[in-house]
Amino acid sequence: MLRINKLQFLISLLTFGILACASGPTAAAVRIEGLVQAGGGPVANSTVTLWAASPGEPRQLAQGRANNDGRFELASQETPGADVILYVIAKGGESQVNKGSDDNPAIALLSVLGNAPPGKVVVNEMTTVASVWTHAQFLDGSAIKGNPLGLKIAAGNVPNFVNLETGGWGSAIQDTLNSAATPTMANFATLATILAGCTTKVKPNACDSLFAATTSPAGKRPADTLAAAHFVALNSAYQPERLFALLDEFYPVPQGKTLRATSYLPYPAGVVPSSTIEGTPILREKSARASPRWLERAVLSQCERLTG
Repeated sequence: MLRINKLQFLISLLTFGILACASGPTAAAVRIEGLVQAGGGPVANSTVTLWAASPGEPRQLAQGRANNDGRFELASQETPGADVILYVIAKGGESQVNKGSDDNPAIALLSVLGNAPPGKVVVNEMTTVASVWTHAQFLDGSAIKGNPLGLKIAAGNVPNFVNLETGGWGSAIQDTLNSAATPTMANFATLATILAGCTTKVKPNACDSLFAATTSPAGKRPADTLAAAHFVALNSAYQPERLFALLDEFYPVPQGKTLRATSYLPYPAGVVPSSTIEGTPILREKSARASPRWLERAVLSQCERLTG
C-alpha cells in the first residue's frame, strides 16, 4: 500500500510539472531586435511593424515603437510558413542626426528579412534601396505580395546588396566582380544618400524636393521615402537628372573643400576603387589628381548615363 501511495505521489508530481510547464510562458516563434536609422543616426519614436508577405494580402504579426536610441523589439507567436517572407517597415519618428527635429511623417523605411530573419536587424535607407529594387514588382504601396517562388528569390537577393544586421554593404556587391568594377555601388549609395536628405531633413523642404523629383510620368507624387524609392525603381529612365541634382541641393560642396559630407559613400569604408567603368577611370591611386570631387563627378556621370 505504501508503494502504491509513493507511486501515485510521483505521478502527481510529474503531472503537475508537465501542466506547469505547459501553462507557463512560451518563447515567441519570431523575435527581432532592431535599430531604425536615418542618415547613419537613430530615429526616435518610429512606428515599426513586422509583416508576413504571401500571395494574399500581407498580415501584421507585430508592432512596436523605437525608443530614443532608435531601438525596438518585435515578437510574434505565429510560426511563418515556408512560403512566407517577413519584412519590417518603420514609419515616422524624429531623426537624431538633425537635433531638435519634429516627427517626420515622410519617413518610411523597409527591410525585407526573408523566411528566417536574423535576430538583430537595421532598418535604414540602405536596406530600403536594397529591398525596394529587389521587390519592385511585388510592392503595392507599403504592402508586399506575390507568388511564393518570386518572393523567395527577391528576398534572397537582399543580403547581396545590404547586410541586414548592420545596414551596411552586403556580400556580393563588395566582391571583385562588382564593387568598383561596376557602377552599382555608386548608384546605390547615391540613392540612399538622397533618401537620407529627406529622412534627416537636411533642408526644411528636402522632402518636398525629393517628392517633386520622383513624381511618376503619370503625375503621381509620392508621400514618403518608401514610395519615392519605389517610383524611381519603376521609372528609372524618367528624367533622372532631377534626382541626381538633389545631391548638390542637399549636400553642397563647402567652399574651399573637394568633398561633400554625405551619409553614404559609393564604396566600402577604407576601400579605394581602382577599376574602370566603361572606359572612365574611377580612381587609380590616392593622389591629388584623383581627388574625391573628381571621383564624385565620374560617379554621377555614370549614374546619369545608366539611368537615362
